[in-house]
Amino acid sequence: MRQRIVDDLPRAVGDSQALAPPRRERFLVYLMGPYRTFDVDALLSDDAAVERDAPSFATWEETSGEYAEDEVLRLLQETRDCLRDRGFNAFLAIDVGIPLEEMDAATQSIAFARASNAVVFVAPQVGDNLGVGIEIGSVLEDLLSTEGMRGPAADATPPERARRVMVATEPSVRSAMLGSVNARWDASVRTFTDAADCCRLCAQFCTHVQNEELYGTFDRLE
Repeated sequence: MRQRIVDDLPRAVGDSQALAPPRRERFLVYLMGPYRTFDVDALLSDDAAVERDAPSFATWEETSGEYAEDEVLRLLQETRDCLRDRGFNAFLAIDVGIPLEEMDAATQSIAFARASNAVVFVAPQVGDNLGVGIEIGSVLEDLLSTEGMRGPAADATPPERARRVMVATEPSVRSAMLGSVNARWDASVRTFTDAADCCRLCAQFCTHVQNEELYGTFDRLE
């Protein structure tokens, strides 16, 4: 998957623009965020009721949040471009352009996270929808499990894999899952105030992971 991401990003796929190779082409940074609505029913069992069993973050309610969906996507794209300007090969799932018929969105997120040097979930205030609950939780659980693990992430210890993950959130975001990110998985949670601050936090985190690979205890992913 690492090589496929590196190969696909310089090519325009679907509605996504081709991305020029950055200075550190093989330092992959997977940027996640609640930029696309999803089918709540598809996440529940057949006998479940949305009103009873769906988590509170599973709906997008623009009227109670600070952003519309296109604004969240723009924030993610600006963060991606800023990180790429700093030399990191940051990407969104839509940049790789794997068809959902080939791999569903949840499986893509796990595969991209496994393949990446660093994973960042950007969580602005978007009303009821905090995909961090479903998506980052499933990614972290997978990264901390060695069962079925293949590729560069397989050799890393669970604590190292968790320390490659950060959630960047606005101060107004409240979610029990955010507390679990650090307490359960030992991943980082940081707050940002605007797009420039978000990029700064993400760049600092990526630099930290890179330094851990070069001079610290992290395995280098090739």
